[in-house]
Amino acid sequence: MEFYDEKIKALAIEIYELDAEVYKKLGSSLGRVFGGEKDICIRNIMEDLHSRQNSSRIRSELALISNMARTIPDHDTRHDIMVRYNNIVEEIAELPTGFADGDILDPKIADLNTVNLKDRFKTGDHLIICIGRSCGCGGNEIGFALADKLRMNFYDVSVMNEVFRQKDGEEAAQATATFQKKERMGIKKRIKAFKKYHGLSSEDVLFFDTSKFLVEKAKQEDFIVMGRFADAILTNNHIPHISIFITAPEKRRVQRFLEINKNVTPNQAKKWIESEDKRHLKTYKFYTGRKWSKASNYDICINSASYGIKGSIELIIRMLQLDDRVKQLIE
Repeated sequence: MEFYDEKIKALAIEIYELDAEVYKKLGSSLGRVFGGEKDICIRNIMEDLHSRQNSSRIRSELALISNMARTIPDHDTRHDIMVRYNNIVEEIAELPTGFADGDILDPKIADLNTVNLKDRFKTGDHLIICIGRSCGCGGNEIGFALADKLRMNFYDVSVMNEVFRQKDGEEAAQATATFQKKERMGIKKRIKAFKKYHGLSSEDVLFFDTSKFLVEKAKQEDFIVMGRFADAILTNNHIPHISIFITAPEKRRVQRFLEINKNVTPNQAKKWIESEDKRHLKTYKFYTGRKWSKASNYDICINSASYGIKGSIELIIRMLQLDDRVKQLIE
């Protein structure tokens, strides 16, 4: 146990120092991911590494660091930092609380999807992959690891929230927080918000901010984005992309949810997953006019219980390599 604690501490220090190094090399106005007092930051990182329940937070923080590291102008410096980053990710994956622990694989299920991407991407287009996923299927873990494999930037709700906070200040971050938490506002707060956003709800403001962000990024870089109505936003702006939906049988998703959240009962886990799926269905329909999770709305649909997290990543990469143009983009 003592050895494990020492390993966790060493990893936490590595993560903190990597963030500091990236910030130093960039001279960045973006800010640091871990900007507080060193000892407190390291202690917080250690707590997250100890807990599988907090693995999503560490994953998003590492994604922010890697996104910034990939913008370092000097090739050798960028390479050295990305090697350090990859080593950290591999060490975390080996922990009992690592990203890939608690796989979704069900050996009894086997199915394949095919994809036709012919002529989708033209010279000068960036490779953009939009991933939708149902709660508990391991979609975020798949997206994060896929971004690392393809050396692409990764944006999920936590990463985008931080980007908005750094770029536009606390107002955009508050809009995200309001959207996520579905806070109940009193009439005075609603009137204030109405005036502040020219009559738009904070959810609408977030949607338009997200749209603007994705369209701008599509002109600049390859990236993977989780959810955020990205597939519909890019389609409406005539921006080529690949859309993927990941799911798994509810029973397997409940099982995995329970493995990660130890203090939750099976009934609570089932209700939470059903509630999240309904919320996604409702908001996706409202903002896109499409049906969330409907197979015909996506290029690739994957039952992650068929392949597990690592197998799903390998399957996606194999599918992408079927098209010569896409193959060039990812090599």
